[in-house]
Amino acid sequence: AIVRNYISDFAVVIAIVSMTGLDILVGVDTPKLMVPDKFAPTLPTRDWLIHPLGGNPLWTAFAAVVPALLGSILIFMDQQITAVIVNRKEHKLLKGGGYHLDLLIVAICIIL
Repeated sequence: AIVRNYISDFAVVIAIVSMTGLDILVGVDTPKLMVPDKFAPTLPTRDWLIHPLGGNPLWTAFAAVVPALLGSILIFMDQQITAVIVNRKEHKLLKGGGYHLDLLIVAICIIL
């Protein structure tokens, strides 16, 4: 049972390593990811830092506030409704230390 738990914990890593090894051993012609030799922007004329508005007029930043607010409210309400449904008494859930962690993560995502 202990070996089975270890295998199930690392199943994804085992699958990736074993299939990569099989690909190398057998020599199957599979498409490979071509990685550049240096770490640089893909377009030579582009700089590392770009303008935040990307050529859009300034008013678009203020106009985006309304849809962003509506989206944030939608995500928050979705999380709250899901929490109410899941936390019904018939499910007999025990509220541990990480009970409100999902709300914290949603709040951080909304702030970002």
